[in-house]
Formats: sequence, structure tokens, C-alpha cells
Amino acid sequence: MQIVQLLTSYAAGRRDFGGVDFREAWMPGLKLSHAALQGADLTGSNLSHSLLQAVDFSRAMLWRANLIHAQLHQARFERATLIRCQLQNSDIREGHFVEADLRLVELRHANLSGANFQNAQLCYANLVGANLTGIDFRTVDLTGADLTGADLTDCRFTRSQCVMLKLAESVTAKTGQTVTV
Repeated sequence: MQIVQLLTSYAAGRRDFGGVDFREAWMPGLKLSHAALQGADLTGSNLSHSLLQAVDFSRAMLWRANLIHAQLHQARFERATLIRCQLQNSDIREGHFVEADLRLVELRHANLSGANFQNAQLCYANLVGANLTGIDFRTVDLTGADLTGADLTDCRFTRSQCVMLKLAESVTAKTGQTVTV
């Protein structure tokens, strides 16, 4: 399927584009809210500044995809691969990342408040300055993740995660009771 065909089909009311192959596609500013892109291959695609609210990316391949400044409110990424994905300054409030692979992902200054990361991998993720309000990280692999300056209000971590991330001193000293262990 070509990008023009996708846009024409979307304008005609089609929402299911599962399994499409848009590797390395150049689509900044794409408006495709409430679409289903399960199992799509978007490796290396540029979707920066796109409006993709409530899009279902379950089992999609988003390796090295550019989603900088994207609007992804309530998007679903269950079991998706987002390794080295660029999501800086994106709005991903209430996103669903259950069992997603987010190793080395760039989430600087992203708004992830209320997101679900159950059993996700966030190894070496850059979460500097991100809004992580209300996220339960107890089942998340945060090995090497950088949470410097992130808003951790009402987040939940295990004791071992706090030690590993050095949260015990820095977060509680700055914000009081923001971390539940």
C-alpha cells in the first residue's frame, strides 16, 4: 500500500491498516487518529508532529521511528517494538505499553502521565524531564534508565529499582512522598 492509498482509504472511512509496510516512510504531520496499525512495520519512518491519538500500534515494529512532537494520547503499543524510537516532547498520556520493548527509547520531556507499562522493557531509556505522573513501574525493567528531572508524582517502584536508579535520595529529598515503594 502506498501512502496516498492509505490517506485516501482513511478519508473514505477505513480505519484498519494492520500489517502495512511503511519502512523508512516520510510522513511527518500525518493525521490518522483512531486507526488500527497492529503489526505494521514502521521501521525508520518519520511520523514527527503527527496526530495519532488512540491509534493501535499493538505488535507494530517502530524501531528507530521518529515520533518527535507526536500527539499519541491513548495510543496502544502492546507488545510493540520501539527500540531506539524517538518520542521526545510527545503527548502519550494514558498510553498502553504492556509488554512493549522500549530499550534505548528517547522520551525526553514526553508526557506519559497515566500510561501503563506493565511488564515493559525500558532499559537505558532516556526519560529526562518526562511527565511520569501516576505510573506503576513495579513490573518494568528500568535497567540503566535516566529519569533525571522527571515528574515522578504518585509513581510506584520496588525497593530494588529505587536503589538501582538512585531514587531513594534524589527524588524523596526533592519532592517528599512522590515515590511509593
